[in-house]
Amino acid sequence: MVSKIFKLFSILSALLLISYVIFSWNDYTSKSILTTQFLSISMFVFGGIGNLLSKQKITKIMGILFLAVAIFITFVSISKYA
Repeated sequence: MVSKIFKLFSILSALLLISYVIFSWNDYTSKSILTTQFLSISMFVFGGIGNLLSKQKITKIMGILFLAVAIFITFVSISKYA
């Protein structure tokens, strides 16, 4: 039940990311870039947690990889824009 909620959140954040990228197609301001990075971080975090709650070993490994990518994007965002 809880893993389905996290999968739903990851799908919603992915749809928000796609719609925001389409909306701000030629906008290269730092606010736009930070928003897209935040949406991608949320997508990876929700997907990673949803996969970690699974019972299969391969999906748990994918969950760890998703969380590692989210941490990497967070580190890059903080080091570039802070």
